[in-house]
Amino acid sequence: MNLPKKTLAIFSLTSCEGCQFELLGFFDHFEKITRFYNVLNFRLGQEENLQGPYDVAIIEGNPDSQKQIDSLKEIRKISKIIIGMGACAHMGGIQSQRNHFPSKYIGKPSTKSVPDIIKTDFIVPGCPISHQEIYRCLMDVYFDKVFELPDLAVCFECKQNNNECLIKKGKPCLGPITRAGCDSICINKGEACLGCRGPVDQANFPKMHEILGTMLDEDESKNWLTIYGDYERIHKKDEHKR
Repeated sequence: MNLPKKTLAIFSLTSCEGCQFELLGFFDHFEKITRFYNVLNFRLGQEENLQGPYDVAIIEGNPDSQKQIDSLKEIRKISKIIIGMGACAHMGGIQSQRNHFPSKYIGKPSTKSVPDIIKTDFIVPGCPISHQEIYRCLMDVYFDKVFELPDLAVCFECKQNNNECLIKKGKPCLGPITRAGCDSICINKGEACLGCRGPVDQANFPKMHEILGTMLDEDESKNWLTIYGDYERIHKKDEHKR
């Protein structure tokens, strides 16, 4: 059965473009996407790009200039559905760390996320994203379903993978407040969770501060909670929407 295709555009703002490479790197998934979508605009993936309107637009990266902010607002106007892809779009990304330094040392305005500027219909988090998750999101959108992220912490996946808890070993880790869906990939390799997927709905920040306070000084704790964006601000903003 031949299903009618929806139109799709994939845009990149300030980022390393790693999420786009993740999307392209698994060709089977991307090829399946093209069975349901006509990709009209994708600078990294094709030479000919067409102007909107679009049924769906994916935004990677965050707006880092007035020109990009204006472009983002224009994309919102001509797109029915907006999907923020990756930690930079979702929370501001690693570049948002400059928000915590005096502006005289940076010379640029504060970094903002895509949802800070425009209404975003869905977020696919991570640094980089999971190609399975962006595929699932696009399929849900195609069939007019509500795409939902897991409302579990990374600790749940750690237990499933029989990982030894880093916090119990006296090492900092943001797994208790970070949204699952990555299969605890960092902890599986012996590294701490740095929170690239954003805060889970029921994140207990007072307890997380208490835990980090036993291992790190106040400045170091703040750095951990702002690696990919201001975790507590993002959580409060998302909580207000719920």
